[in-house]
Amino acid sequence: MGDQRMQARKSDRIFGTRLSLAGIAAFVMLAAASPARAADKDYKGWFAALDLATTQPDSLDQHFADEAVAPASDNFQRLVIDNRSHLSWKGSVGYDFGKELGSLQASYWIFDHEDKDSGTAQGDLLPTIFGFGYGPGAMYITAPPTSFVAKSKIKARTYDLDYLRPIAVGEKFAVRWLAGLRTARYEEDLNFSATDSAAFQYRQSKHLESKAMGLRVGATGVFGFTKHFGLEASMAVSFMQADNDFNSSETFVNAGTMARLKGSNKHDRGEIRDYDFKALWSYGHLDYFVGYQASAWDGLVEDSLPAGGCCTGSPGNAGRQTIAFNSFHGGVIWRFGRAKESPPPLQ
Repeated sequence: MGDQRMQARKSDRIFGTRLSLAGIAAFVMLAAASPARAADKDYKGWFAALDLATTQPDSLDQHFADEAVAPASDNFQRLVIDNRSHLSWKGSVGYDFGKELGSLQASYWIFDHEDKDSGTAQGDLLPTIFGFGYGPGAMYITAPPTSFVAKSKIKARTYDLDYLRPIAVGEKFAVRWLAGLRTARYEEDLNFSATDSAAFQYRQSKHLESKAMGLRVGATGVFGFTKHFGLEASMAVSFMQADNDFNSSETFVNAGTMARLKGSNKHDRGEIRDYDFKALWSYGHLDYFVGYQASAWDGLVEDSLPAGGCCTGSPGNAGRQTIAFNSFHGGVIWRFGRAKESPPPLQ
């Protein structure tokens, strides 16, 4: 069963990569089919951008415990942290060499927020952050009611250095090619604490950390409807090599015993697929935009310490491989140079 799951995950990742590349290729072929040349305005100088978003992390599956529910003591309900939307932001600065030479841009994006779940379990409680079988024994809380608190902290960052080259392929349509380098960081912390009816205290924690670097390629379609309004649709894929480190612990506070587990996976495959669609309004040296974007992270967010099942029939966890950050976003672009004509709808 484990080999089948690993093969299925590998097949899913390969399919996702091929689908992303096929989408970029089809997008470019469609653009190249347009016979006319767009009136791409010539701009030269520095520019900066600020992008604010409400971002929903998806598929984290932060399973922190199983609670026994009636009518039988071996019927379990998974307890999972509810990951809510949070504010994220992205900043960019670059220099445009003119429409014939393209532009160079450096960008920084960060998502850094916490979530918490708390309550009182009326049945037996099996914490799953540390995982059954890793330490000297399972942490199985059998004196309900048990009050508990579970906390999650996610911090994801990207650092990009991109070269962008616009090519006009229609009267009101242009393609912007992208090639660059990306560095990504991902950190995840899970903490669980509980106190049962006998005043015994229990704690579990997990820390995952990944550092990745690789190449980034993509394409953007620019649709200029009027002098001041346009639409932009983009796809980009980052092919990365990641180093993943992890550690976890469980503590029986009253007994004074603790178990730890740590390790690392070097040279893992990592991939980030970015999709974006937005509307832009251009006035003078300022552009304003709103839109929706999605970013799928694969490999470098792997949960190397999945919660294991127990002899009582806990459903456990198959081990996460992919998460996503989906956002509604908006922002502004400032241009500090000069333009021979009015600025293009996008940069």
